[in-house]
Amino acid sequence: MRGSRLGVSVVVLALLAGGLWFGLAGRRGVSVQLTPTAVPVAPSPAPGRSIDLTGWKLVLPEAGPNGDVASITPASVFPPWLVRQPDGTLRFWAPVCGASTPNSEHPRTELNSLTNFTAGTSGRRTLAASLAVSQVPAAGGEVIIGQIHGAENISSVPFVMLRYGSGQLSVVVKKRQSGSDSDKFPLLGGIPLGGWFNYLISDNGDGTLTVAASHGVDSPNVTIPIPVPFLGSTVRFQAGAYQQGDAYVGGCGASDGALVTFAALQQTPDAR
Repeated sequence: MRGSRLGVSVVVLALLAGGLWFGLAGRRGVSVQLTPTAVPVAPSPAPGRSIDLTGWKLVLPEAGPNGDVASITPASVFPPWLVRQPDGTLRFWAPVCGASTPNSEHPRTELNSLTNFTAGTSGRRTLAASLAVSQVPAAGGEVIIGQIHGAENISSVPFVMLRYGSGQLSVVVKKRQSGSDSDKFPLLGGIPLGGWFNYLISDNGDGTLTVAASHGVDSPNVTIPIPVPFLGSTVRFQAGAYQQGDAYVGGCGASDGALVTFAALQQTPDAR
């Protein structure tokens, strides 16, 4: 499965922050928008075009020298976990059985931004991607493909998580820095394995958060106030294949895991 290639034409989100506008909602309570929105698109990447790994660290599903997981700073391709394919796309492979970070049971192959920002107050910050999920874990069947994650003193705390499973894309927003209390918002359905789709995660810099996605003619978005416990906290973007499989149920098959291919990935402001 890891050697497979995706021969699908890719529709890529316009990645410049100024060219993306998904609509904002009022800041009182939770405001949810799930209506079609015009999403600017760009042509498929030219052959050989590569995603720039500048400004990222790569976290791997294998043990590092200090008892934690291995990582590469700055990020670079590292087969079989991260492979740059001939068309320039990046293929992330995260097995169910492998090393995981101290605060998670799930191995991942994931890019962590080297640029932190303050949630809700640092000006507009966005993470935009075009990708396809071609495999999910046998047990659990979900993979996290994009995050706003805590950094520095809350580096163990996830904040915003884009989850794909059973053809569905949803966003989970934690309400507190501890515990599992969270809100879950459905975004897209009917995304087949291997189907290309786009997402945008935006900290709008005004205390609100917008998450948008597109697949075919569907392009919903959700805008909510940033929960008070995270407002002003130091956070960062993360993207890749953070599989959510259950090895204890599905066993430890070497081919079980999540396979995700990115054709476009950019954080703005640019980290360079």
